[in-house]
Amino acid sequence: MERDKELFPNLAAEMARANLTKPALAQIIGIACGSMYSKINGKTEFNLGEMQAIANCLETMTEQKLSLDYLFTKGGE
Repeated sequence: MERDKELFPNLAAEMARANLTKPALAQIIGIACGSMYSKINGKTEFNLGEMQAIANCLETMTEQKLSLDYLFTKGGE
């Protein structure tokens, strides 16, 4: 079965590298799980604070510097 393309492929890759699920990330940054799915699927947008919290979380877990531009570049851009 072919996997759907991710809207934010770099974010998905870093989440996988950190072994971090969408529900877990939602809890860490303090938003509802449904909101996380809506944002990752492009139905609503992440605000700057959420983006920074995600980057900080992933930087801590992967021990790598991750820019917002890198994490939130949409697939195909």
